[in-house]
Amino acid sequence: MNALKIKKRLPGQKSCSLRQRTTRCIGGMALILAVNACSGPDDGAPVATDTTRIAVDVVSSQPHLVTGGSALIDVQHDGSAAALPTLQLNGRNIPLPADARIREEEEDVSFRFLLTGLDVGDNVLEISSGAVSASLTLTNYTATGPVISGPHQQPYVCLNALAARSQGEPRRFAIGNGDYLDTRVQDDNCSLPTRVDYVYRSISLDGFQPLPVDGQRPDDIMFTKTSTGADVPFIVRMETGTLNRAVYQIAVLHDPDTPLPTATAPAQAWNQRLLYTFGGGCEAGYFQGTGTGGVLRESVLAQGYAIASSTLNVNAQGGCNDVLSAETAMMVKEHFSKYYGEPVHTIGSGGSGGAMQQLLIAGAYPGILDGLLVSLTFSDAITYFADAQECSGPWRNYANNPAHGLDEDTRAAVGGWPNWYLCDQSLGDRPDRISPFDCSAEIPAELHYHPQTNPSGIRCSIYDGMRNVFGARQHPDGSINREVAPSPHDNVGVQYGLAALNQGLIDKSLFLDINENFGGWDIDYQRTQERTRGDLQAIRAAYETGRITNGAAGLSRVPIIDDRPYLDHEGNFHASVYSFTTRARLERDNGHADNYVIRRHPASLSLADENLALMNSWLDAIKAANDDLPILERIVRSKPAALSDDCFTVEGERIVEPAVFNTDRLFDNTEGRCNQLYPPHAGLRLVAGGPLSNDVMKCQLKPIDYDDYRVEFSAGEKARLENIFPEGVCDWSRPGIGQGSNQTWLSFGPSPVNRYQTSP
Repeated sequence: MNALKIKKRLPGQKSCSLRQRTTRCIGGMALILAVNACSGPDDGAPVATDTTRIAVDVVSSQPHLVTGGSALIDVQHDGSAAALPTLQLNGRNIPLPADARIREEEEDVSFRFLLTGLDVGDNVLEISSGAVSASLTLTNYTATGPVISGPHQQPYVCLNALAARSQGEPRRFAIGNGDYLDTRVQDDNCSLPTRVDYVYRSISLDGFQPLPVDGQRPDDIMFTKTSTGADVPFIVRMETGTLNRAVYQIAVLHDPDTPLPTATAPAQAWNQRLLYTFGGGCEAGYFQGTGTGGVLRESVLAQGYAIASSTLNVNAQGGCNDVLSAETAMMVKEHFSKYYGEPVHTIGSGGSGGAMQQLLIAGAYPGILDGLLVSLTFSDAITYFADAQECSGPWRNYANNPAHGLDEDTRAAVGGWPNWYLCDQSLGDRPDRISPFDCSAEIPAELHYHPQTNPSGIRCSIYDGMRNVFGARQHPDGSINREVAPSPHDNVGVQYGLAALNQGLIDKSLFLDINENFGGWDIDYQRTQERTRGDLQAIRAAYETGRITNGAAGLSRVPIIDDRPYLDHEGNFHASVYSFTTRARLERDNGHADNYVIRRHPASLSLADENLALMNSWLDAIKAANDDLPILERIVRSKPAALSDDCFTVEGERIVEPAVFNTDRLFDNTEGRCNQLYPPHAGLRLVAGGPLSNDVMKCQLKPIDYDDYRVEFSAGEKARLENIFPEGVCDWSRPGIGQGSNQTWLSFGPSPVNRYQTSP
C-alpha cells in the first residue's frame, strides 16, 4: 500500500491522528488513504480557513494494479466546494476534468474524476488544496496485460486464426445482435477496436432485437421496472472490446436518447449492481475464445443490473487458469468502474467450471467478487481431477477388463457412485485434463505436442497451461528435449475400495487385487504399474497459491449460495458431493460454514432469479452492518431470514432442513427428507477413507493397522497387503503433505525459482 504524506503544515499547527476512511475492498485490502493535518494551533492563533485535510482514494482498482492508462480517483477534503484542488501528474499540472462529480457532505467535499494519461509503470499524483498536499503512486499496466498472472501464454491463437470446425471457416464471436466481430484488424495481442451496439426487448417478438442504427424507434419496445422502481424502455447498451487478450462484453440498460453513461454520471436505469458471469468447462487454453459467460440475461437486465464477462472467464477457453480469470475479471471490472460507475457490489454467477472460477478467485483474490452464486459446484479443478482421472484412467481400465468379471454394481461400489455410467461414460468420456494431449479443437493439430513427432508442441494439460504457477522441469524421459509442468497428483498409500470392503460390497480378494493392480500414470498420462508420486513443489504451490480452495483466506470473506440441480441419478459427473466437500473445508477452517447455503432441487426448476435477489439483500445487509465486527461474523448476522439450506420437490414444495453428508453412510446417505429426495454419493477418494473435504493431494502415511478393517486377513493376505503398501497406507486423520491455507493476491513472474510473490 502506498502511504500518503503531508507535504506542508500550516504555521502554528500541530498534526493530529490519521483520519481513517475505509473504502471499497479491491483485492481484500481497504485503502486507508486519508491525511489529517488538523487540530488547533499551539498558541491560540486564529484557525486557518483553507483546507487542512485531504483524503485520496483510487476507486477503480488498487493503486499498484491500474491498467489501461486511467484510474477513477476520489478526493475528499474539508474545505469549500468552490476551492478546487490543484492536480499534478508526474510533475505536470493537469486540469480537473469538467465532468468531475462534486459532492458536499456534512464536513467534507469530495471530487470524483477520471484521471487519464498515465504512463506504463509508476506515476505520481499530487493533490493540493490550500497549503496541504498529498501524493499517491499509481502503477499502470497496459490494457493487453499481463498484470498478476505472469508472462502471457504462448502460442495464443486469436479469433482471426482459430482452427476451423467445418468447411475451413474461422469461428466467429457473436455480438448478440445478429452481427459478428470483424477480426480482420486484430493485432498481435488479439486486440480489436471497441464497439457499442444496442438491442431491445420487443413486445411482440421473442428475444433481444437489434435497435435500428438510423435512430428510428421501433413501436414495439417493451418497458421494464427496475429494482429501484424506475420505468424505462428495455433497451440494452452492449460494449464489446478486448482487455488482457480477451474479448469482453458489458451490458446495461441505457436509452441512447439520454446522455451516455460515465463514471461520474452513471446510466439512470442502472441499479448500481454488477453481475459478473463465468462460463464452464476446463481446457488448457492457448486460444482467445468465441463466447463469454453470457451478458444478455433478460431477467437480470430487466431489474437494472449491469452484466459483464469475457472469453477468458469461460473455463473451457481460459486455460482452466483461475489466476488468468481473476486478472481478466479485475481488469474488466476496473474498466466498468471507470466508464460506467462504481458498483455498490459485484456478484459472481456461473456453474460447473464457472463455479470453480468463482470459488478460486474469491479464495485467492478477495475483493473482486463480493458474493458468489455457484451452481453445479466443484470446489476447484485440481482436487476434482483426483477423482475424475483415477476413475477415467486406472479404475476404468481395471473394472472394464473382462478378465476380472465385475458386474456393474461392483464397479460402481468402489467409487460410491449411483451407477457405473457415472465413471464409465460421464467421466470416462471426458477429456483427460491433466494429459498433455487434451487439446481443444480450436488449436490447430500441427501445434499439438507429440513426444516423437512434435516434442516442442503445445502440451495441453492444465498444469502446463499454468506454468507461471507450477513452474517447469525437464521431461523425465531424457530422449524428449523439453520442459514440462510438474503435477501435484499422487496416489501412494491410497486404499481403493476400503469402505466398500468394510461394508461387505467387495471381498478381500478383490480389494487386494484392485490395489495391487491399480497403478498410476506418468507425466504424459501414460499408464504405469507403479503408483503416481506427486511433485512436492507442485503440491506446495497448489496449496500456497490457492489453486486448491480452503475455508480460510478469501472464502471466509464472502457469502455463497450454492444452487445444486440434482443430476446424481443420471450418472452425471456434476455430482452433488462437491457441494459438501466445499462446505466441509469451510467448517474445518472456520468452525462453521454459515456463510454457505446449499439449495437442492430438480434440474427442471430454476432458482436463479430468487438467488440473485437473496444475494443482493444479503450484500446490502452486510454493507449496512456494524463494520467493527469481523467480516465473517457480519456476513453470518446479515444473512436474510428467508435464506437457509433447503430443497424443493418436483412439485415445487420447499423443505427447509440442514444439508448433511454422512461419511459413515457413504452407500446410503438418505437421512432427512432432502437426502431421501436427492441422496448424495461419494467418489473414489471418499470410499478409500479420505476426508469429506477431499483436498489431500499426497497423504501422510502410517503403518497398516488391521483394526481399520472389518474383515480378518490371513497371514498370506497380510503379507500381500504389506507388499502392496510397503511404505504404509494413508493416514487420513492428518493433513496432506504440504497442505495449508493459501496466500492472497499473489503475482506470478517468469522465474522458476521465485515464481510468485505477494502483491504490495
